[in-house]
Amino acid sequence: MYLSLENIVRVSALAACALVVAMVSIFLSTGVGQDPLQFVHPPVEYARILLANPAALRATIALDNFFIVFYSTVFIALGALLWRGGAEKPVVALAIGLLLVLGLLDMIENFHFMVMLANAEQGVLPSTSEISFQVWESLLKFHGSYLGLFLLGLALPRDRSRALANLSIFVQLPVGVLIYVVPRALAVPLVFARFTYFVVALLLLAKMFGAQRGGGSGALVSHPDTTPGVAG
Repeated sequence: MYLSLENIVRVSALAACALVVAMVSIFLSTGVGQDPLQFVHPPVEYARILLANPAALRATIALDNFFIVFYSTVFIALGALLWRGGAEKPVVALAIGLLLVLGLLDMIENFHFMVMLANAEQGVLPSTSEISFQVWESLLKFHGSYLGLFLLGLALPRDRSRALANLSIFVQLPVGVLIYVVPRALAVPLVFARFTYFVVALLLLAKMFGAQRGGGSGALVSHPDTTPGVAG
């Protein structure tokens, strides 16, 4: 017996949600996370951040690697359901394509963090060009994800996922963009708002498919009066 797409979305969303909570917990308990490494710092300061707690940083990266697997699985299965259910196919294709590129960029970021950490442990400081590349890559990763999630919000059926669609369209996009253009003191709470969006969005997805078992009939099927769109 195979898992249905609905069950895949639900199980993967719950697993991804638990991983986000675990990463935030490590950050709150140790002060160590990936976010400080996604901003430009002088090489000595960047190395200090890398070496503050290597074990905690490696644990966070490991959890994030699992997170990439589960959220990519969510997007693949959800994209298939939307495609099958009658959502606008160009929008679904572009949204899921961008979100799968997000997974690739996320892995590249993590692997680069691991290499820079290993070098720092051997006394080799990251260069300014290496730091600049990493920050540029992180910006590309996040802003590509903001567009993908925005498009996904447009594709979701309003009768079953109005809250998730509205969060993806009206909340995550402005919050994500503002993180990198406001003063650092304001960026920190916005980063936590972004984490909160991920947790809430994953829980909403799991709830959407909580009643599905096996066959998954009738999930995300569009009707004339519930065509996906921005207007609620």
